[in-house]
Amino acid sequence: MASKKKIQVAVPAPTAWPLVAALGMALTFTGFLTTWPIGLVGFILCMVGFVGWFKDCYPGDREVELEVLPHHIPAEVTTSRTLDTNHPLHRAKLPLKIHRAPSGIIGGIAGGIAMIVVAVLGSFILHGSPWHPFNLTAATLMQSMAELDLNTFHPTALFVALGIQLVASVCIGLVYGVALPLMPKHPILLGALIMPFIWSFLLYAAMRTINPELDDTVNWWWFLVAQVIFGLVAGFVVSKGEHIHTLQFKAFAERAGVEKNR
Repeated sequence: MASKKKIQVAVPAPTAWPLVAALGMALTFTGFLTTWPIGLVGFILCMVGFVGWFKDCYPGDREVELEVLPHHIPAEVTTSRTLDTNHPLHRAKLPLKIHRAPSGIIGGIAGGIAMIVVAVLGSFILHGSPWHPFNLTAATLMQSMAELDLNTFHPTALFVALGIQLVASVCIGLVYGVALPLMPKHPILLGALIMPFIWSFLLYAAMRTINPELDDTVNWWWFLVAQVIFGLVAGFVVSKGEHIHTLQFKAFAERAGVEKNR
């Protein structure tokens, strides 16, 4: 039997740097809740992992060649996605498109306004006052708020709470602009359910350690409802925004703005 000719296939080289970076990041945040030496070790591991990971991708992707026999090559697979097979780097990395930054900012602000409306409505129902969510939000930065009545109006607390809400909403909206295209067929599912549930349960677990006194004053079920409403509104607004192609086929210097594509 004649031997079949082997084919050389270039694939990304195996690397452990992402695991090192992930471990370092986990230890860094653990240090906030425990002791600073753990956080310091985590920060060092995180930086080492990111530097090693960066070197694997710049100035070119580190690849290895594997020998594949023809009978190991799978049958042709059909897909509804369109790829530029004539491009030397046609093996695209998702997402192919992302939303513009203004779409994320507008979506985050819209979601933040909707969440405030739901939070105030819940405060009326549960506490008979509209100021409880604002005072509770401000208490995360103003420790003195824990000693005051959270159901009364405090001008400074209102200003601080609105500032926190604005910054958080804009940041999450920008994340939505990048994350929602990862699920192009179901962006609202990711924005309204998956992401709000993740950060709600993270806050629920962290609040007992960070500030147990405030943890007793939070109605977490209503908090989760407010987060889901935020995700619905922000996800809907962001998903309707304009898409732009990612610069994954451009050189690093072009992506960084150092050189201009001629």
